[in-house]
Amino acid sequence: MGRNAKVNQVILIIIDDVRAEHLFNWMKEGKLPNLAQIAENGISSQDCVTSFPSVTLPCYSNILTGAYSGYYPKEGSGVPSYHWIDRRDPPLERKKSPVIRNYSVRRDVFKINKDVGTSVKTIFEQVDGNLLSVINFIYRGSIFPIPKEFKVESIFKKIEEVFISPNNFFSNKEVPIITVGYIPHTDNYMHKIGFDHPDYINLVIRCDKYIGSLIKTLKQTGHYEDTAICVTSDHGNYKAEKFYDLEPFFHQKGLKPYDPKTGIGDFDSNFGGVGFFNFHGISWHHHPTIAQMESFKTSGAGGATLNLFKVLWDIPGSKLMYYPDDNNKPHKGMIYLRRREEKKGKIIKGTIKFEGIGRDQRTKYLFEKEDVFGYDNNKEISELLDNRFHTIDEWVKLTYNTEFVNIIDQLPRYFKNPRSCDIMLSTKGEYNFSYEHGKTIGNSLFTHDIAQRKSMIVPLIIGGSQEVPIARIPYCTTTDIVPTLLDLLGKKPHQSVVGKTLL
Repeated sequence: MGRNAKVNQVILIIIDDVRAEHLFNWMKEGKLPNLAQIAENGISSQDCVTSFPSVTLPCYSNILTGAYSGYYPKEGSGVPSYHWIDRRDPPLERKKSPVIRNYSVRRDVFKINKDVGTSVKTIFEQVDGNLLSVINFIYRGSIFPIPKEFKVESIFKKIEEVFISPNNFFSNKEVPIITVGYIPHTDNYMHKIGFDHPDYINLVIRCDKYIGSLIKTLKQTGHYEDTAICVTSDHGNYKAEKFYDLEPFFHQKGLKPYDPKTGIGDFDSNFGGVGFFNFHGISWHHHPTIAQMESFKTSGAGGATLNLFKVLWDIPGSKLMYYPDDNNKPHKGMIYLRRREEKKGKIIKGTIKFEGIGRDQRTKYLFEKEDVFGYDNNKEISELLDNRFHTIDEWVKLTYNTEFVNIIDQLPRYFKNPRSCDIMLSTKGEYNFSYEHGKTIGNSLFTHDIAQRKSMIVPLIIGGSQEVPIARIPYCTTTDIVPTLLDLLGKKPHQSVVGKTLL
């Protein structure tokens, strides 16, 4: 054990798509005894704030790096969202059209390790020693043994196997100092049957059972007292009220989906409850200017000229719109905010100004007559509406309990990324469109992506060894996980890490 270390090993378990309030309620009901015991004797937070958009990517990758999306050639992660078009700064000048990255497609999943870029480091790259990933697709810096079966039990059994027989995995015959296990199965269940279905709940209960088995193995092998166990999730979830097929809508407007093989098309989009819209500028390698989107000529026969901002407001349930200024730089710029009042038929306007990068980013929220996010109705948050720049810590502290969690800090980090979309459109969770790259792919009402608490707040539990202090953390962020686990190991985080240790 290092000089400043509290433990020799840490194990991080990421259970995909679990809302904080659900997990802690099941703990209170006695359904998750092993997690309850870890939480009671260690660190826990019922208000851990994830990244926005609250989708597996960027949320999952940001947990593993402790950083957020950014201008990735210099700072931050290169993964802004689950789907993106490979546009760069400066734009590439070549005939071949940019690819669409879609992490739902198997061929793209393992590209995440390259896509996050070199400006951030995974937790594995921030230490030396034996490092293990089990079905953890962001494994850069670790070994990646594949379980015999793609089952939840197999993932936990593989972790147990490494602690029982480390010589089968590492030449020095020592157990890994960092182990990450990722459980994607819960996300699949949530989308198909919902967070309130007995089978989804039972799957989380089974995870608790397997964690109990892992604890037993750690005790039998003599590693429990010098191992910290961390359990969290990448995002929460919600149930939309309505489903709507967007394919006819775009066809009616004369907008053709982009085909990267031919380079032909007007737009690309993926839209659950939050929509990410890409349009071509002078080519598909270029982002369009605001003026170009206000007067956009479609590619169909007798192509019409459209104001894309007005067109997108016609999508049912559209309440919020965000887009960047044309002249933004990585260290300074502006994001435009719009909220539509359906009953009054007017648009509420606001802006976010940002300066700095990474940990040093500061943001200022401004609005004209009415507050886009309704923060001015909250006395505590009103202190941030002072025409001054504020840190991520300030925004998290005062917005984690609102329905627009940390969005002022997150939108600039997203739009700094050259791979970001051109216009982001959001519902308030009333609709789910399940629209991806020109096709409607399903009709489930269960989803996640918006900035509301039910999608943005995840559980965080760290315990195991008695060296982990007992603490109830009122709020934190998922980017605090990496520096906290490294602190337990007596290690310092990489300079790109935005989060802070909770010790």
